[in-house]
Amino acid sequence: MKALYWHWEDGNVKCELCPHNCLVPSGKRGFCRVREHVPGEGLVAMTYGLFSSVASDPVEKKPLYHFLPGDNVLSLGSVGCNMSCPFCQNWHISTWVPQVEMWRIDVNDLLSLVKRYRSKAVAFTYNEPLISYEYLLNSAPVLEKEGIKVVLVTNGLINSSPLSELVPHISAANVDLKTFDESTYKKLGGDLRTVQNTLKTLIGSGVHIEITHLLVTGINDNLAEFEEMCTWISKTLGELIPLHISRYFPVYKWTKPPTNMTLLKKAKEVASKYLKFVYLGNVPGNSDTECPGCGRLAVKRRGYHVSLLDVTPDGKCPACGFNLGIVLF
Repeated sequence: MKALYWHWEDGNVKCELCPHNCLVPSGKRGFCRVREHVPGEGLVAMTYGLFSSVASDPVEKKPLYHFLPGDNVLSLGSVGCNMSCPFCQNWHISTWVPQVEMWRIDVNDLLSLVKRYRSKAVAFTYNEPLISYEYLLNSAPVLEKEGIKVVLVTNGLINSSPLSELVPHISAANVDLKTFDESTYKKLGGDLRTVQNTLKTLIGSGVHIEITHLLVTGINDNLAEFEEMCTWISKTLGELIPLHISRYFPVYKWTKPPTNMTLLKKAKEVASKYLKFVYLGNVPGNSDTECPGCGRLAVKRRGYHVSLLDVTPDGKCPACGFNLGIVLF
């Protein structure tokens, strides 16, 4: 399918989807590996409607703890990514190794899958969904019309114009804020200011937002930098934004030791000075939600499963009325 957001430039095509703004010669692909300059056609979305992964997951696995808690979400992933993290958890599909098998799922097929799995929401996840922009733009309004929530699990690396066109059809997103240092972001193939802008745009458009921060040994394990990030989240996005601090384990090209547990717990302490809802990921133990107003247990979780949900239909604490920001449907 012909891609959106590009223009001709001296016989090449200039992609305008993300801040890489790739200048793509004939027959070549951009940084993301999925948008190709096809001679005589221009920029083409090579993976439109193609998916490598389809599953019904607990929404908590995205992770989203304050959005449809206890429900399952139909999760789809394709291939490719517009970042190049050496610690990528899903590197087989983000780098699109030849062994990855894919299936075509047209928009009508997607609606059939939703009905088969009896899902209230569809999450585009596993790889970077925003590089499948054309499919998102075509499918999200159709899902929305059917009352199905659209969820993104994303690195947030997208330019303002395409984001503005897509965002009215998005219900929730988990954005991976990888570091709060611009030079480190550049090394990972990203751009901090773009991700900040994405977060602000999503929040300003009423999208439910949660943030994940993978604390990686030797990459972003400076607590002073981490505290600066938490301060920014609180002051710019709000203190009620859930923050998931996840433990890193060696994978792909990064072989540093797993995140030190003492450091991880200290990071939670730091974040809790600025944010009301801070959770640890990839570690044993509970991840309950307690009301910051009165201490009442609102959501009891064990792993990805919810065993207690005690909130009002509009997501507030039934005891004191504190707005927990929990979306039930």
